[in-house]
Amino acid sequence: MLKNHFLIAWRALNKNRMFTILNISGLTIGIAGFFMILFFIVDEKSYDRFYGHSESIYRVTSHWGIGEGSQYATAPPPLGRVLGENFPEVEAVTRILKWNDFTVQPESGPNADQIFREASVFYAEPNFFEVFDFEILAGNPNSLSGGKSVILTESTAKRYFGDITAREAVGKNILIGSGSTDLAMVGAVIKDIPVQSHFHFDMLVHNLDMHREIFLMDNWMWSILHTYVKIPNGEVLSVEGKLGQVVTDQIVPRLSGEQSGTDFFFGLQPVQDIHLHSHLLREHEANSYESYVNIFSIVAGIILLLASINFMNLSTAKGAKRSMEVGVRKVMGSSKFQLVGQFLTEAFFLVVASTFLAMVLVELLNGTFNEISNKQIQFNIFQFSWIWGVAPILIILLTLMAGFYPAFYLSSFKPLKVIKGVQMQGKNTIGLRSGLVVFQFSISLILIICALVVQRQLSFIQNTNVGFDREQLLIIHNDGEIKNEEREDFKRRFASSSSVSSLSFSTGIPLPGNFQMRNFNLPQIITDNGMNWYEADHEFVSTLNMEIVEGRNFTDIAGSDKYKVLINEKAAKVLGISDKAIGQKIIKNRGDEDEAELEVVGILKDFNFESLRQEIKPLVIEYMDDYFLRDYITVRLNPENFEDGIAELQENWKLFEPRVPMNYSFLDADFQAVYQSELQMGKLMNALTVMSIFIAFLGLFGLTAYSVQQRAKEIGIRKVFGAGESEIFLLLSSGYMKLILIACLIAIPMAYFLVSTWLDDFAFRIPFELWVFATAGLGCFVLAIFTVAIQSFKSIGTNPISILKSE
Repeated sequence: MLKNHFLIAWRALNKNRMFTILNISGLTIGIAGFFMILFFIVDEKSYDRFYGHSESIYRVTSHWGIGEGSQYATAPPPLGRVLGENFPEVEAVTRILKWNDFTVQPESGPNADQIFREASVFYAEPNFFEVFDFEILAGNPNSLSGGKSVILTESTAKRYFGDITAREAVGKNILIGSGSTDLAMVGAVIKDIPVQSHFHFDMLVHNLDMHREIFLMDNWMWSILHTYVKIPNGEVLSVEGKLGQVVTDQIVPRLSGEQSGTDFFFGLQPVQDIHLHSHLLREHEANSYESYVNIFSIVAGIILLLASINFMNLSTAKGAKRSMEVGVRKVMGSSKFQLVGQFLTEAFFLVVASTFLAMVLVELLNGTFNEISNKQIQFNIFQFSWIWGVAPILIILLTLMAGFYPAFYLSSFKPLKVIKGVQMQGKNTIGLRSGLVVFQFSISLILIICALVVQRQLSFIQNTNVGFDREQLLIIHNDGEIKNEEREDFKRRFASSSSVSSLSFSTGIPLPGNFQMRNFNLPQIITDNGMNWYEADHEFVSTLNMEIVEGRNFTDIAGSDKYKVLINEKAAKVLGISDKAIGQKIIKNRGDEDEAELEVVGILKDFNFESLRQEIKPLVIEYMDDYFLRDYITVRLNPENFEDGIAELQENWKLFEPRVPMNYSFLDADFQAVYQSELQMGKLMNALTVMSIFIAFLGLFGLTAYSVQQRAKEIGIRKVFGAGESEIFLLLSSGYMKLILIACLIAIPMAYFLVSTWLDDFAFRIPFELWVFATAGLGCFVLAIFTVAIQSFKSIGTNPISILKSE
């Protein structure tokens, strides 16, 4: 019997080629979209799960006050020591710090004459590998303990010493730091950090001076070190309780005045949750959002459902053509069970063929998908064993989902009525088919509206006035190469340049995480306010084209504005000096070593120096007088001589530091990187929307084709009686237009709710515009009319005699 089912199924599908092609096309696109999103979801959810005990690794976070703006992914230096000594539940604890960039030169090998500027270096403790069990390719992971060894990743070792093995790289020496004669030996080489990690590094260093200066610091009020602990299952609650006691013993006594009421606690964050759930200050890298993963999961399922609906609609629509076959087979003794099995076999054939073609399509679109999603996923069905478990389950589910109703519908035809020529298209079937069409177009409209709104918000993010001009700004990361006493000399070299418009030194730039925090308030008020802070010279405001709404900028007389500050409007409001700010004295870090009395000389118009998801926060810019740590050189280039400006900067840089490459980036590109998740979502949403539209209109094309075939004689009779082409087209298309109108009425309020929820995450957002909803609805109408017209005008142009000659 099974052989007979397969043989008849093949003949039926081969006979109805248009039906077969339409269904395979829709199912292939739906399954391919599902697989690609499935790969994406698996990738997103696999972050930090490659450790042998990833479920036991936690990151300690610090929470100050109320609100997301006071949550840090870091902890104070002494906490790690306390965790290791006083918490028996903690199996291991390690701390890491990403500090300044520095230069590296191999002592030997083909690249011994090259200088490398390294930006992905972690200062780590010797017990790093007790928590993170990265794969050691060669060497001793405990080599960090001596303070004169480094650990490199495999690709970094090859970059330094050429195409050698990890074992050959161990024992080789490198020079760290510009002009340094101190050698550091490669103690171990590890496998490159997987992409699915919330942090990445090229080198681990344990610097004894840095360890004494930062790691052994007894400052409980500075959350600076990323602190990770390994805790066995069942001990987490105990550790959290003891962390509360640490706050009571160490933090609360250090909160003075009204700060004593500040809400502070340490949290334990599972390392597996960081990528999708953590968006704290001082994150290693920008993370994604679980809500986006959930959205794509739902959309992937919906696309599969749309493809299945196409199959159901087309199968029931062509039921009239197969009614005679069903009647004859019932008369010849076929049972309903046998007929159901036959039609499910046909569905199985289509689903298997579509799944195979979908896998081929996924392989072909691998590069395109990675470009859209900003991923490095390899769609290798032989590499991912789970796909061989998913594919059979998917085939069975789709066969039942797409073929179950059509099979029972077609097998329910009454043989006597069928043989007499009675039409078997019942009202219930037509109603269900109409409902499914409405559902398809409702989903497509929702996706179109969401895609339009997402693109509008992304365009707003990229083009909105953030309060300064971020175009044509080049940022040089200066790690002391241009020294404090050399700054003015470096500036003067570009005074008459036609390529460099202006240049400024500062300790921060208007990007998330590129500034520090200090406490500020008025002299007579004890309670301090934590505010964003950095130092800048007198050309900072003009280089970024910021607006001073009151007072003046810093002067160009060296040192004359020491202890002077510019504050933004928000800071003036928080300090309560909005109407009397100029000349006002404020205290920085009261009671600390760097306490200073500063004078406000100007108020800056509020500008966005963080993500547009957040409200503008208070900012204090202090005059840069004598700063010796890492800073930034912000350069405004002339757009007409852009490349010449970069070359001129590099040429002059070499005069001050010939051994160190100039490390630079562009502010607008750095700004884009902040919204990587949003940009990724926008591109994926566009791709999925196109898929859903294609599937929906593929189904409409097939339904129209069968509808025209069914009404061919009616059309012929109407033409004989004088009906015009427009009248017949309206007859054929009006039913579908009504269905799309119903879909619009359903989709618009649902889409409004969805995009409103998404936009609520942004402090700065686009307003709702009716044209977005109107454009989506009108676009669907136009595409539907075009789709119906292709089939309708083909039928309208047919000679009615050729249709009616058999009557």
